[in-house]
Amino acid sequence: MKRKFFILALLFALLSLASCETDDFDVKNPNVDQFVIVLKKGNYFSEVGYQLPDFNDKHIGNLLDYVNDTSIVNEFPTNPVSSKYTALKILSECIMWTIDGIRLGNKYPSLEPCLVDTTTYSELHGYARMSGQELLKISKLYINWYNEYKQNPTTELLKKNLFENTPYRWN
Repeated sequence: MKRKFFILALLFALLSLASCETDDFDVKNPNVDQFVIVLKKGNYFSEVGYQLPDFNDKHIGNLLDYVNDTSIVNEFPTNPVSSKYTALKILSECIMWTIDGIRLGNKYPSLEPCLVDTTTYSELHGYARMSGQELLKISKLYINWYNEYKQNPTTELLKKNLFENTPYRWN
């Protein structure tokens, strides 16, 4: 009898650990790895809601771990004042947008995480979205900026326009 109880307790403990991977995600005290797991699972809205977590500058280093991940995500929280929602999203683009929200101190740097090249405008289609390969090139701007910022963490450097002298901007 004790053995059956022990086995049942062990199974319950293992199931509890497996289900806790994202169940305890807290938007007020977020964990970057859990955030990305929920995004990749594709059910962010039902598990977390429509709000972007309350990340701060201490999260930037962990967010940068995912800046080169060009996985497609089906759901990503956008600016609550926006009715615009472009699906599908590329994770690296969403991560860079999240970092800019932290850096600029306004959580949402634009209506949605949609990076465009302003040299590609056409009256018929508007601005072309960035491809995964283009986003990988842009991610280097963020990595280089962060390495510089870690050496000299000033407010001026934190809020530096990373797209200055480039044709890129958040749409």
